[in-house]
Amino acid sequence: MRKKRARRWDKGIFLLLVILVVVSATAVFAYLNLRTDVFAEQLKEGSMISMLFAVSGDKDYRFFSVFMYDPLTHKGAIIFIPGNVGSIVESLKRVDRIDVLYRDGELGPLRDKVEQLTGLKIPFMVDMTESSLRRVVDILGGLELFIPNPVDTVSGDERTLLPSGSVLLDGDKVVSYISYSEKLESEVDWVGRKQKFLQALFKAIGSGGDYLTTKTVFPLFKDAFRTNLSVRALSSFIREMEKLDGERLIFQRVLGSSRVVDNKELLFPHFDGELLRETVKQTRETIASQELLPDEELTVALEVLNGTQVTGLAARAANIFRSFGYDIVTIANADKSDYLKTVVLDRRGELEAARRVAELIKCQRVYTRPEEEVDVSIDVTLILGKDFDGRYCKE
Repeated sequence: MRKKRARRWDKGIFLLLVILVVVSATAVFAYLNLRTDVFAEQLKEGSMISMLFAVSGDKDYRFFSVFMYDPLTHKGAIIFIPGNVGSIVESLKRVDRIDVLYRDGELGPLRDKVEQLTGLKIPFMVDMTESSLRRVVDILGGLELFIPNPVDTVSGDERTLLPSGSVLLDGDKVVSYISYSEKLESEVDWVGRKQKFLQALFKAIGSGGDYLTTKTVFPLFKDAFRTNLSVRALSSFIREMEKLDGERLIFQRVLGSSRVVDNKELLFPHFDGELLRETVKQTRETIASQELLPDEELTVALEVLNGTQVTGLAARAANIFRSFGYDIVTIANADKSDYLKTVVLDRRGELEAARRVAELIKCQRVYTRPEEEVDVSIDVTLILGKDFDGRYCKE
């Protein structure tokens, strides 16, 4: 009798365990489904999407970019972050390049540092190695890029040949496009190539949405790179890129000063990173704005003049305005070097553009002064006075 009761008891325990396992599995499945729907939920809510893209070539061109996208306006921005940005790496207890935090397939520590630098919350990550980049580009059928001048350069044993004009590049050629280096190339052009690559990538993903989401192609595309986007989220991302206004992406980058630390050349963001975080904040506001500006109003041509005896002050100010997308036409000395107060002059009879320039440096003196002898390519003239501390005007 006792044996029968024991068997019944054993069966009861076994059944209870089965029920617990099923309930636990269901709970875990539900949790994972909810977790992997974060991307879709942000799209549904119209929340800003922030995504870290890592291109992990060798240190000469390893770089990271934050892609910001507003699903309500369909406008986006690319914030370029070179691998040699200098920062305190807490885990190493020293100042070093931020790309020392990069680990093959593990972007968490790097993402945390980029969040700290930019002031953004970045939930989504994509990691592309050279080989995965080639596969992605070839699956897309190539990337269309505009190369202003033909490229014929040799680095070590490797020669890079690229034609000029609007060209369709396969995976190998795209890797060459973003990785080659030329001694005479400006930093702006070097960064621009990487940003244009990402722009072309997003446009190609958007135009190829129907093809990429087919049953045969999607698994190949998904496996070509590493990402924390779920299968559903990646599919949503592809479809959302169809709506991206890819021609009007805003390009920003880390601006700073280079210093050698432990035999490494590091780029330290201006003003302890305050300028970068402010630039990111303004960029967010810009892409979230429903206002549509004509193309000719998107860029203001700015003349920056140093009205003080502080060497390099105009160049520092010009870097600030470049980070906000201004076209710097002239950097020079003013007619005298004893200006006490900074002034902003409208040269085209459009005072609003001058006011926007003044707001960025907290300048209170804005005047309209169109003059026939001033270069017609200049929209606004900024004359720096002794009240300008390198970032703001102090009253």
